[in-house]
Amino acid sequence: MFRILSYANILLAIAYLLMFLLNGSNVVIFGLLVVVIFNVLVVKNIQEGREKPGLIHYALGLGCLGFAAFLLVGLIHIVRSSIAYHYFSNTLTYILLTIAFILSIIIHFVFLCLYRKRA
Repeated sequence: MFRILSYANILLAIAYLLMFLLNGSNVVIFGLLVVVIFNVLVVKNIQEGREKPGLIHYALGLGCLGFAAFLLVGLIHIVRSSIAYHYFSNTLTYILLTIAFILSIIIHFVFLCLYRKRA
């Protein structure tokens, strides 16, 4: 489950990059890079069969949570303006993908904190 969620996070990061990042800021590009690196390290940690994650995993995980908070603030602004202007045709896909991406980042960090190698 943990490995599948890592792959899902990588795919969501790529989808977010390709679909919504036309002229993105450095913060978004750096955040997506942190998410991808974090998930690759988690998959590598699982495949090598290590007992528990290292300090770098938790540091990158906190960076991912910060990026999720940044996405949430942007999402709130998009939803508020969509409600104000009654315009949801283009923003609905963005809203759904961003909600899925934020939730997967948060759930992934929780799983990281609870991860222990099975005997």
